[in-house]
Amino acid sequence: MPTTKSIFLGADAPRVLTVPMIAAVLANRRKLPARNTLFRWIREQTKSGALRPVTRGLYINQLARPLPTASDAASFVRGGAIVSLQSVLGEAGVTNNYSDIVTCVVPHSKDHRPSVRPVTAERIEFRFHAMPKRFLDEHAGEIEDRMDLDFRYPRATPEKALLDWIYLGASARTKIAGPPFDIDDGRLDKARLQRLAKSMSLELQLKTYLEIKRKYDEDSEVEANDSLDAGL
Repeated sequence: MPTTKSIFLGADAPRVLTVPMIAAVLANRRKLPARNTLFRWIREQTKSGALRPVTRGLYINQLARPLPTASDAASFVRGGAIVSLQSVLGEAGVTNNYSDIVTCVVPHSKDHRPSVRPVTAERIEFRFHAMPKRFLDEHAGEIEDRMDLDFRYPRATPEKALLDWIYLGASARTKIAGPPFDIDDGRLDKARLQRLAKSMSLELQLKTYLEIKRKYDEDSEVEANDSLDAGL
């Protein structure tokens, strides 16, 4: 069998692996490894920490570089999933509540209703929220505006993540609350945010959110000043 180091280590190594993918990588030119041999090899690599189990038959390759995260596996756990919402905004520092939960949006259409049941496995939790397909494809804006292309898995830009959250928070079809108002919008690309809002027909919703946020910020400043004065 090929060595783990030679096949799975480095920047070009696969970051997330299914059992068929592992079998294909380990296969020689003539035949796939025997089933017992394959699963024994997987157990050995899991025990050593080289493979991190996610769900049944799905693993994160801990030898890939840079080190993969649970977010890399989201689109394998639920087909079409795009990491968005709190996961993106928290890691970008736009919100101040970082969470280990991987939050995603998934496309739905009249012909496809994806499951939005959360998935928990191996101390990882994935949460999914369905959105109309038109909000997640080219109709929602240029790909450079919608998707963070610095990542190797489907991931929204912070601006798109905020608009996804605004849409879902206002939708009667979801139970998710809208985004908090204490965000650091100075970390957002305002021009990109406006372009996306126009493409998604969410200009009014964004304007309303930003107006309420402004009032929230002003009230917070008043409270902070009162607290400082009281301490003098």
